[in-house]
Amino acid sequence: MKISARPTAAMQAKYTPLPTPANPDPQPDCGTIYVEFCADSTGVGTKQVRAFNHFVDENNFHTGVFITQTPISPSAVRLLSGIPGRICEHFQEQDLLVNITRHELVPKHVLLSPEEKKNLLQRYRLKESQLPRIQVSDPVARYLGLRRGQVVKIIRKSETAGRYASYRWVI
Repeated sequence: MKISARPTAAMQAKYTPLPTPANPDPQPDCGTIYVEFCADSTGVGTKQVRAFNHFVDENNFHTGVFITQTPISPSAVRLLSGIPGRICEHFQEQDLLVNITRHELVPKHVLLSPEEKKNLLQRYRLKESQLPRIQVSDPVARYLGLRRGQVVKIIRKSETAGRYASYRWVI
């Protein structure tokens, strides 16, 4: 099964970096996404990943998500990051059976736009490196498709504070 989707105008605005003198007209960091479910249960290797990469590159998809029933080979994992300017991710079907963001113990994660990130750093007079960190391999970070350098706002419920927000820098 194959699916593709386009981002909304609001999402493109949120993912567009701030203009700089070097780049006065920045392009959004998001675009059309392509999702492919690989039904081959015997094993997925470089052949299937090459075909997936070729399709993503040929049709100018910004992001490709490859979902398999079994783990893919290490050489196939390296191939997924082989297309410059494209983001290709791999998930196993069992990782997606439960929506982890809906679990009662997982706080709400909200990606900050580049402008919100800039305002946050100015408000608290911080550098990115001074923020607490979240790894790009964190399950919620993978689910949300977070990239290095982005900042995510985590909203938690607290008995004493009621509700509070913390910010994490994706590394």
